[in-house]
Amino acid sequence: MYDEILLEHNLHPVYQGKMDKVEPIKLVNAGCGDELEVYLKIKDGKIEDGSFDGNGCAIALASADLFIEAVTGKSLDEVLKQRETFNKMVVGGASEEELKEFGSLRALECVSRMPARANCAKLAWCALDKCSKRPGKS
Repeated sequence: MYDEILLEHNLHPVYQGKMDKVEPIKLVNAGCGDELEVYLKIKDGKIEDGSFDGNGCAIALASADLFIEAVTGKSLDEVLKQRETFNKMVVGGASEEELKEFGSLRALECVSRMPARANCAKLAWCALDKCSKRPGKS
């Protein structure tokens, strides 16, 4: 089931595309060559909308699509906590209890068996570091 989720999000991403009036957050994974632009529309500390664009491996692109799906409608505080668990998951350190609300994101749990791909899966999540430091956070 999870392989199908990753394949679907890689081949037919729902959230791929540029957003007008939102400055992109540019991200690069030099180890794999992934290059993403993440667009997050943030208002009053809440991610109202998002998308991504760029090129990368299947894991980076599927993860970016799943990232936008997972964070839209949530507060930055919620998403930062979710990222901690996500990072633990992709290296094999998250508990079942921590992952019970992860839904489709669990498709990326397989990355824990491919340590060299962890940075591919985490790339879109790095946008959180940059967006929380922007003036206006939009």
